Amino acid sequence: MPAAGFIASTRTLRLPLAEAVERLYDMGFRRIDVNYANLERSGVDDPSVLSHFRWALLTAARLGADPVTLHAPWEDYFLLPLGQGVERALAEARLLLDMAYSYGVEVVVFHPLPAKHVGSHRVEWLNKRIFSALAEYSEREGLSIVALENASRSGPWNRLERLAALIRSVASPRLRVCYDTGHGNLNGYSPGRAAEILGDMMACIHLHDNDGTRDEHAPPGTGAIDWSQAGMLDSEALKRVVLEIDCMAEPRVCGLHIKAAEAAARLLLGPGG
Repeated sequence: MPAAGFIASTRTLRLPLAEAVERLYDMGFRRIDVNYANLERSGVDDPSVLSHFRWALLTAARLGADPVTLHAPWEDYFLLPLGQGVERALAEARLLLDMAYSYGVEVVVFHPLPAKHVGSHRVEWLNKRIFSALAEYSEREGLSIVALENASRSGPWNRLERLAALIRSVASPRLRVCYDTGHGNLNGYSPGRAAEILGDMMACIHLHDNDGTRDEHAPPGTGAIDWSQAGMLDSEALKRVVLEIDCMAEPRVCGLHIKAAEAAARLLLGPGG
């Protein structure tokens, strides 16, 4: 069971990002995941993304909340700067990493670039080039951990074996995995199997469930995931479990959904599953 408690994601509340941080705090959540999904839903344009992240992190600092994790923009966000060269994309990622660390974020989660965007012939080379450089920068400057999330559908990063091989090839303590339980389930991985493949590469966990066909972001225990061996997940990662569930209701009701998901997670991640 997570020693430091669960992390509530702003993603669950369909509000602007900074407002979602404030509402989670008012609901009693102190450990928060600052998630790009809120910016996408609010229609924030790319040039304004970093300023919105900064305002949300300032809000957390003002309230005394702990922004443990930050979900970087989806991979599409980095394609435009990447078109100007790898160094331009890296500069954008470094800006985000600098800002996140300055507000106490422990882990910044990125989606690795999929083959459909960058080509199957260079997908592994390009991701290794970008994330090894970002991990080296983080290690040199003592910044937040960089964690790559397993994809829901896009190859090759929907396969945990491929993601693990990428992390091993970089061999940096600053580059790890954020294991997404729902994405794993869509690709045939149980939490127990993920633990066997990823081991201590995990820095955090995105916890949600689904029926095995759609990325529902449903509360844990309400879908088809086999949680029986969830206790095998890395003990350090279990200290950063993000309740990344979706809710279409008003914020007060969604707050109750997070509380219910938290209660279910305590049962499912405890000793013996």
